[in-house]
Amino acid sequence: MKFKTAVSIYVFNFLEVGNKIDELVKKGVDWIHVDIMDGNFVNNYALCQKFCKDIKDKYPNVLIDAHLMCLEPQRYIKSFAENGTNHFNFHYESVTDKNTENLTKIIQEVKTFDMKAVIAINPETSPEILKPILDKVDGIMCMSIKPGFNGQKLNEMVYKNIEWLSNYKKKNKSKFFIQVDGGVREETYLKLKQSGAEIMVVGAFVNVPNEELRKQIEKIEGNL
Repeated sequence: MKFKTAVSIYVFNFLEVGNKIDELVKKGVDWIHVDIMDGNFVNNYALCQKFCKDIKDKYPNVLIDAHLMCLEPQRYIKSFAENGTNHFNFHYESVTDKNTENLTKIIQEVKTFDMKAVIAINPETSPEILKPILDKVDGIMCMSIKPGFNGQKLNEMVYKNIEWLSNYKKKNKSKFFIQVDGGVREETYLKLKQSGAEIMVVGAFVNVPNEELRKQIEKIEGNL
């Protein structure tokens, strides 16, 4: 199994974020996670399409993973596609009409704009509810914290969610990737990998002096 680091820029000082991305790219990071918050789905505001475009303009080979913590995220599919987004990562909980037909329509529209469709679930949401669309999405992102704020302790419900998805993927030979966001720490990253997480969204984990960056990335991306 290959493991991948996706770095969330939200944790960094915004006055220094450009320099930090420079250092991350130099150390081999090619996946940037951009948190988008609307103040409605989560009680916070953060970033917008322009951040995606600015990063993509400077680093065209970097993958932009836009994590929409917004109500009715399908409203923003086109605008994020036009601003360089590669992965459109939206919450199951944020869509009012959760029937399979509507979710499938959203996923198909995302793909029409040449983006990967990733659906996120909160720790309390069982991944089993996604069964009807698991053959349609490109990835599932398991939140291990309540979305919207940094620095929270990992909710251990995430381990069973990841394990269920990993077992389903193996049994059905599915193609979706398993991503985890939140609570990735020195004491949790190994268990997350062992549970079946393939991509880890990290913030504080790599908010370290530049000379220590590569070591932290290798912890995630190295073999178990």
